[in-house]
Amino acid sequence: MNDGLKPPSPSSSLEEMKQTPLFTSEGDKNEEAHQPEGVNLHELELKRTKHKPRANELDGKTWTRYSISIWSDLRKTPEENQLKHPAMFPLELAKRAIDCFTNKMDRVVLDPFVGVGTTVLAAQEAGKTGIGIEISPEFAEIAKKRLGKVRLWSESSEGEGIIHVDDANNLLDYVKPETVDFCLTSPPYWDILLRPRTADYKEQRDYGDTEADIGKIADYYEFLSALGNIMQKVFSVLRSGKYCLVVVMDIRKKNRFYPFHSDVAGVMQDIGFVYDDLIIWDRRHEYNNMRPLGYPYVFRINKAHEYILIFQKP
Repeated sequence: MNDGLKPPSPSSSLEEMKQTPLFTSEGDKNEEAHQPEGVNLHELELKRTKHKPRANELDGKTWTRYSISIWSDLRKTPEENQLKHPAMFPLELAKRAIDCFTNKMDRVVLDPFVGVGTTVLAAQEAGKTGIGIEISPEFAEIAKKRLGKVRLWSESSEGEGIIHVDDANNLLDYVKPETVDFCLTSPPYWDILLRPRTADYKEQRDYGDTEADIGKIADYYEFLSALGNIMQKVFSVLRSGKYCLVVVMDIRKKNRFYPFHSDVAGVMQDIGFVYDDLIIWDRRHEYNNMRPLGYPYVFRINKAHEYILIFQKP
């Protein structure tokens, strides 16, 4: 039944279809309707993406190797082992992170808990500007000496390392909003450094007597809140689309397990970061004095790995 309407002739319908674009919205026009003869759509797409910025400068082989979710080939140098910092990651980790998450146009790298300066040192060697905040004058001085050695022996003057001795809560006194291209940091693991090391009996070391050190906060949730206040400032100085990597380890105190990496992820997402992924940093080669925790009454896990949490600012 056509309600008295005369159907259009086949020829007129075909003519209308030829003249009607497949997509009519202003933001999604069909290219084939306007494609000149002899033009390859694949070539057009390649031209459009030609100027899209690279994620980094890695070749395909190195990209594949670094993309493995477990990093087990990172080692501290003898010089790094002698620095006596209680929770430092190796320079090779910082270099790799910078190589993976920055390109040649990214210039500024931040670490608000810089310790003995590893992140800033890696940034400087990569020809970028590294900015570090460190609350311990002792460790900040070590960081400055390490940077000085690089300046003395480096053939390139492009990179720069800056260390500020201060509480990370004062980050905005040194760094303007939306000026940072990458952040790599490892915050205090709550107050764990104040406690004896029962897994391997290594020497107990902490960040000194600084009152503002958040690693001295006794309550776990107050500590997470204090850490969140600092990472909120990191969020504000980071450019949109850029990454922040946080190196952490889970914590056990007697019978209580604290999934620190999960809790940090929650804090960062509450701030506004996108939780993009994580990498396992395998540190088994560093632990040669493990003992059977809990033996023989309760089976406990000897932790020989850390997490590298990957966040992105939208």
